[in-house]
Amino acid sequence: MSTAQRNPITQALQEQAPQRPLGSEAEAIAVARQIAREIAEIAADPAQNGQLPRRQAQLLSESGLTAIGVPKAFGGLGASVATLVETVRIISVADGGVGQLLQIHNVMLRGIFSGYSDAVRDRLLADVLAGKRFGNALAEIGGKNKFALKTRVERRADGRLILNGSKFYSTGAYLAEWIALTAASDDGGAGVLLNRNTPGLTLVDDWDAFGQKNSVSGTVRFDNIELDEAFVSPRTGPMKRTGLTFPQILHAAIDTGIAAGALGAAVDYLKHNARPWVESGVDHANEEPHIIKQIGEYAVALRAAESLLRDAARVFDAHEQDPDNKALQDELILSVATARAHSDSASLKISSDIFSLLGASSSLSKWNLDRFWRNARVHTTHDPIRWRLHHVGNYYLNDVDPGEYTAILNKKETDGATRKA
Repeated sequence: MSTAQRNPITQALQEQAPQRPLGSEAEAIAVARQIAREIAEIAADPAQNGQLPRRQAQLLSESGLTAIGVPKAFGGLGASVATLVETVRIISVADGGVGQLLQIHNVMLRGIFSGYSDAVRDRLLADVLAGKRFGNALAEIGGKNKFALKTRVERRADGRLILNGSKFYSTGAYLAEWIALTAASDDGGAGVLLNRNTPGLTLVDDWDAFGQKNSVSGTVRFDNIELDEAFVSPRTGPMKRTGLTFPQILHAAIDTGIAAGALGAAVDYLKHNARPWVESGVDHANEEPHIIKQIGEYAVALRAAESLLRDAARVFDAHEQDPDNKALQDELILSVATARAHSDSASLKISSDIFSLLGASSSLSKWNLDRFWRNARVHTTHDPIRWRLHHVGNYYLNDVDPGEYTAILNKKETDGATRKA
């Protein structure tokens, strides 16, 4: 692949490198907590709203957290799913948008172990071990549904593969070294990996949602890009039945983290800034019995979400050891759906309802407390919980295989949805 002229963001990316390799999963979790403190300070500052999360992304890379998913056989930590989930959760307590940068990096990292040559895999792993990150460019807007891809790979008369199209919701791509995308072609769907410096690739900083701003999930454009075929992976078979459980459990980690961040901020505000209600007969807001009870309800909701998240991660790691076990597959799908439903509910309830306890002054922009609700509200639209509940309910009520919507994607592929222009 040829290299375009570097811009300041590209130069900063090239200079990233982990400060040290992480030696254990316990160390990875400790480091996540350490850098989360600085990320939280940035997130709390209203002056930082809408600013590109360059420093936060740099912290993820320099800490070594972006490399813990590399298997031991390739020089990485080979972290368990439980540890990957926990690190995403911890970072999301500080900032859900930054947690999503780590989430999508881990998801895209997994994708390079199938469909690509050993040489391509090793090159990408070397970059990850040096602190480089993945972003994605999977989703599009304007089509009938998420499977109707207009971005296409086509073979030119001279035999070269050419990529054209556009993506949106491209999480992390604007600040990433490698962009993983999907495209349609005459032969079906294909995965493509592009370096950010590829000629014809344009990364646009246009993510303008009211929440999850630090996920930088904007536009990526592909203009007559000549592809290196080694970085193209044709889809040769159906997506595995549990193929979506990994991104799903990390999404649950993000929402659980947001819920914890909101509760922590509310407790801090109640202890240091809130005034007790005049009828309460107490001197401090944190002594009000009604507030104590409500905080207890929030904490119970959060603890349930955290417990279910850990349980789903435990099931996931068991599944990794026995991937063909149908009963474990079912349990994984059901447990991840359950974790997602509870994390969705906890993040929305706590981040929204805390203001009823904190008082009118807590709504002032200087406190920036609405960031938790904004992030939760935007992030929980990612994948409709109503359909996760539908599959769980159909399994218990009608003995219907819980599955995931990978079955729909596979049927669309069989019907030629990714071959149409």
